[in-house]
Amino acid sequence: MKKIGIFIIGFIGLFQIGFSQIIDFKNDMYWIDAGFGSYYSTDNTDGFSWNLGVNLISDSTLYKLRFLNQQEFEIFGPDPLEESYSVGMMIGKGFTGKYIQIQFSGGLGITGGIKRGKLLYTEPSSGWFDIGDPRHFEKERFISPSIPLEIDLLIKPIKYLGAGVSFFGDLNLKRPMYGFVIKFGLGKIR
Repeated sequence: MKKIGIFIIGFIGLFQIGFSQIIDFKNDMYWIDAGFGSYYSTDNTDGFSWNLGVNLISDSTLYKLRFLNQQEFEIFGPDPLEESYSVGMMIGKGFTGKYIQIQFSGGLGITGGIKRGKLLYTEPSSGWFDIGDPRHFEKERFISPSIPLEIDLLIKPIKYLGAGVSFFGDLNLKRPMYGFVIKFGLGKIR
């Protein structure tokens, strides 16, 4: 786990060093955005998704650093619930007007988390009011390289605030997923 942390910190450091020299604060657009929505996995799991991004548009090229967290939602579900984290550096194209902006981006990243392994045991039924899923599985930790993809639609009613929707995908070897989030952006977005 320590190696993953060092890798992520190095990833962020390279991103900051590489782009700090080319930002034109008068002409470029830059902002942070955060959102909440849902995800769906190819392995029939779904749940909530949190998305956080750092964005820069320079000469209509979008540079993005994205953090994504997915948590399975099952109230009385199996144990453990699945969860994943993803960090990706992306590049794409941004098309912007005065009040609306569309962005397409993709890149490279890393995804890790917890998924269910082999079935360990099943609890016996406790009667009429047994509403839970009594199955218990191994807790498997995973880490995989990934290809993050994203399409953003942002409405910019005022100069420093935007709201919109983002459709995302995370292609990886262990738990590929897709979903959408409702986002809010804060920064120089127009």
